[in-house]
Amino acid sequence: MITSVVMTAGMLPTMLGIGLDTTFREPMAIAVIGGLICSTAPSLLFMPVIFSDTRGLEARAMARMPRRAERDGHHDALPEQA
Repeated sequence: MITSVVMTAGMLPTMLGIGLDTTFREPMAIAVIGGLICSTAPSLLFMPVIFSDTRGLEARAMARMPRRAERDGHHDALPEQA
């Protein structure tokens, strides 16, 4: 997030034509700012949804799996001492 903001702020003067001979670099600045917006915004929107869905799938998969200790006949309790 911080990298995107800094890159956008750094390219903004070039995009606006502020400075010496920016006509050659102006299209590049527009492309960089557009690419940052097009990649950062969906990441901020979709990644939390994907993470949440993945956690839900993991919880459902773990609920369906039998516990290994129960399947193998082992118990967590310590053996009784005589």
